[in-house]
Amino acid sequence: MTRLVPPLLRRLDRRNWHAFAGTWIGWTLDGFDFLVIAFVLSSIADEFDISLASATTLVSAAFVSRWLGAAVLGSVADRIGRKKTMIIGIVIYSVATMMCGFAWDYWSLLVFRLIVGFGMAGEYGAGSALLMESWPERDRRKASGLLMSGWAMAGIVASLAYVLIVPAFGWRAIFFIGIIPAASAVYVRLKVDESSEWLQQKEQGRTKRISVFEIFRTRWLAPFVLLTIVEAGIFLSNYPVLSLMPTFLKSQGYTPELVSALMLVGSFGYFVGCCGSGFLADKIGYRWAFPTMMLTSVVFILPVFFTTTSTVALGGLIWLVEVTNLGAAGLVVGYVTSYFAPEVRAAALGMTHNVGSLGGAIAPVISTVLATSIGLGPAIAVVMLGSALLVTLVTGLNLPDRALAWAEQRSDRDDTLAREAIS
Repeated sequence: MTRLVPPLLRRLDRRNWHAFAGTWIGWTLDGFDFLVIAFVLSSIADEFDISLASATTLVSAAFVSRWLGAAVLGSVADRIGRKKTMIIGIVIYSVATMMCGFAWDYWSLLVFRLIVGFGMAGEYGAGSALLMESWPERDRRKASGLLMSGWAMAGIVASLAYVLIVPAFGWRAIFFIGIIPAASAVYVRLKVDESSEWLQQKEQGRTKRISVFEIFRTRWLAPFVLLTIVEAGIFLSNYPVLSLMPTFLKSQGYTPELVSALMLVGSFGYFVGCCGSGFLADKIGYRWAFPTMMLTSVVFILPVFFTTTSTVALGGLIWLVEVTNLGAAGLVVGYVTSYFAPEVRAAALGMTHNVGSLGGAIAPVISTVLATSIGLGPAIAVVMLGSALLVTLVTGLNLPDRALAWAEQRSDRDDTLAREAIS
């Protein structure tokens, strides 16, 4: 009978699954609190009498503060533990999202959005480190993809929440339910164990330094820069699809309702792609998994711009694009984790991801500038191809491995010279 149970399920115990459930729920609700504002920007602009362009800065605000949250709360997670810091991050972004519903003008809402970004970045670093360190090392690639599927689910939940809540109760109500994630902090507090790897570091006295500063020392700096480039490439590839595909579809004459339905179909592809990415990495390794998924997505995106007669075919193509393009994001947590020691891991995970997320902030700008010359559809494809080639260069040539090996050799040489100088 046990032969019928997948090996992954046989290897994992209750402690492993509680860690997964706590971090996945936290990341999913983190994504929900981050994304909901995109659905109500026009309503906010009308109530506060600001332009839609000004309202979009409320989306950017959470990007701006993410690096700070990653640096501060990531270092806290490396100092006092993953579990406590994850709870702190969840409470911060939940309360701040709820306060968005009480905003009295543009500036108050901007401040609350800055706090949302700070909290969500801290939750990401602490939560992803906790999950990676709680699962067996051989299963961490799968854990990475399964964790990142929470962001796809967040988009689906946000879409449904908008339809069910905003027409009946107004735009503020969707922020009020943003306090719900705080309940997940109770689950984490009661059911999730602290990372055993971090506890070992604490017993050895290796958690006393400020880890974000340690990242910029010789040993970690070069891998940090290269892994941040990988993260930026992923965001550059993802965000033209997320932010500009609806605009392209509307320009082709599709109704807003049909566009929403097509993008919802795509979100399920995003979910499937993330869940499957870790299994693909187990088969072919990170080195080839990144280019396989990202370059394949470029192949799928091209027919989208010429499929105007069959809605079913268009939906299928968008689903495939998101399986391969956005699904590649499922690889990053496990990939980055493998390069950093536990004493700096939470800060490193948070900083690479959230500094790299600036790629997502500039991707729509680059795409729209290109669109003035070659059209929006080809511009999206060009940005996707360019970012895929960038990530392929870094991962395919194993540049982070080479950089880490070089840095460790240099660090060992410096230590030897220091000991010789003392003696």
